[in-house]
Amino acid sequence: MNAAKRPARVLLGATCYTDAEGTMQIAVLAAREIGAELHGLLVVDESILAAASAPRARSVGFSGARIAQITAEQMQAAFRADARRFREQLLRTARGASLGAGFRQERGRLAAVLEQGAGAGDLIVYGFRRAPRDSDCVILIASATDPAPRLTALAAHLSEGLGKPLTVLVPAQTAEVRPAPLAGLAGVDVVAFDTPEALLARLERCRPAVVVASGPHAALPPVARLLDAARCPLILEPDTAPPV
Repeated sequence: MNAAKRPARVLLGATCYTDAEGTMQIAVLAAREIGAELHGLLVVDESILAAASAPRARSVGFSGARIAQITAEQMQAAFRADARRFREQLLRTARGASLGAGFRQERGRLAAVLEQGAGAGDLIVYGFRRAPRDSDCVILIASATDPAPRLTALAAHLSEGLGKPLTVLVPAQTAEVRPAPLAGLAGVDVVAFDTPEALLARLERCRPAVVVASGPHAALPPVARLLDAARCPLILEPDTAPPV
């Protein structure tokens, strides 16, 4: 279907059911806010399969203790099981929220697959399990060049829906003169950062329920670093920058 004719989509991507399920509430709130369908994408991560193919590969628990030997075949079976659970939960949740829905499974790297599958009007949601009760705020990373009113409104909506205060992180050159969408946010904590490293350090010190990042992707740290620092779901618009 032509992107101009199809409905907008919130694309919830994850490499396991746990991260998808833990982000479902946020994805539903986002879909309702922008009037979009809810689509799920389970990515069979090639790096995980490659690791499982190594001789004497072991699965490891959160404590660091080895659990059991693992093979590529076992990992593929685990991905299939997670895809089935993800699809069932997403369709059930979308039906309860009166949202259109879709699901697919693909092989590749999460960020690349999500970017390739997203189009104009869509939102990308990177699944990452963090219980809202274990978080302190919703974070909006504002852009110095693109005020992104849709993402600003979404961050405010998520803050209200999750019952968490909104914190806005802005480049130092934007801190004194707010772009128009930020000027409409009352009573929020606005914190300036001057380098990507300072931004990541700030995310590590916070415990956000979700991070909404606006602006060109080239102006942000890589998705993997944002997820590692924030340890929570991440929402972006598709990157519209032309390839270099």
